[in-house]
Amino acid sequence: MAECANILVIDDDKDVGDYCRMVLEEKGYAVRWASGVKEGKAAIAAKVPDLIILDVMMEEADSGFKFAVKLSQEKPGLPIIMLSSIADAASAVFDTTTLPVSELVEKPMKPDDLVKTVQRLLSKAGKK
Repeated sequence: MAECANILVIDDDKDVGDYCRMVLEEKGYAVRWASGVKEGKAAIAAKVPDLIILDVMMEEADSGFKFAVKLSQEKPGLPIIMLSSIADAASAVFDTTTLPVSELVEKPMKPDDLVKTVQRLLSKAGKK
């Protein structure tokens, strides 16, 4: 049996990590959670994930944006879903099309939308 995709959720809200884990593990994915950028870096160093779900606002209001830029330079092609409670507002104020992320979505995501987005991005990256 093929190894399932490894997903890392980086969000300072443990409830978001638990939600993603519950929804995605039911579909056979291995899900890890990190509470911020520092823990996220350590988790990536331990095992590079196949996909990252990343919050925008953690230690600082733009921690997720800064980390996404760094990840895109260090791990080009790594799919990143950026979650934000202000995604719609940010898109209206900033040019979010230049963000180095695969998707910028409003949270919370509906379970079916989360699964479909993860499946689509992993498939595009050649993962399952």
